[in-house]
Amino acid sequence: MTHHRPSYVIFDVGNVLVHIDPGAFLRTLSIDTPENRAYYQPEIIDIVKRYERGDDSTECFFVNLDMLFNQNVRNAHRHHGGKEYFSPSEFRDAMLSIVGAPVEGMEEIVRRVGASVPLGLLSNTNPVHFEYCLQTFGVLRNISSHFLSYQLKMLKPEPEIFARIIKQISVPPEQILFIDDLAENVQAARTAGFIAHQFVGTKNIEQHFSDLKLI
Repeated sequence: MTHHRPSYVIFDVGNVLVHIDPGAFLRTLSIDTPENRAYYQPEIIDIVKRYERGDDSTECFFVNLDMLFNQNVRNAHRHHGGKEYFSPSEFRDAMLSIVGAPVEGMEEIVRRVGASVPLGLLSNTNPVHFEYCLQTFGVLRNISSHFLSYQLKMLKPEPEIFARIIKQISVPPEQILFIDDLAENVQAARTAGFIAHQFVGTKNIEQHFSDLKLI
């Protein structure tokens, strides 16, 4: 499909600009076993989703992790390698370990695209992760508009989050290009009228931007 040149480009963060590995959470706590993954991952996903939607504060988020991990240890339902307690700082370190290195080549691509059109971020994220990423990765500081799930109190791929962006930036959706690594988010953006492209690597996205005369 051929599209006209967009007038606004919005990037996802995780696995588009910065590598994300959710499995690092249990590995960092040194309790990454098949049994623990099966037990904890659904619970962690639920806790993180509430945090990323803005339903829970950071304090409440860490309380929820404490309840999940520390209240069950003495009952020996899970194998924690003999460890009886995880501190808030250990939970924070485990959370930050999920964030990896920048996606190679994307900072330069973002800089080049930003010389042509305004840029934004749209991310399902939380205060712990985003504040760390903003301090650590220059590519995020080169993007002026940040649409963050915990501030908007909604998550991709909910239709409302795309409607909110259209209203905030006052740009018609057919002039907005959205880049995300997850097919469900790309499809939701297309349903909202955006031009959307699934990120599969820097070479592919660089060619896509070139085809659209953005670089």
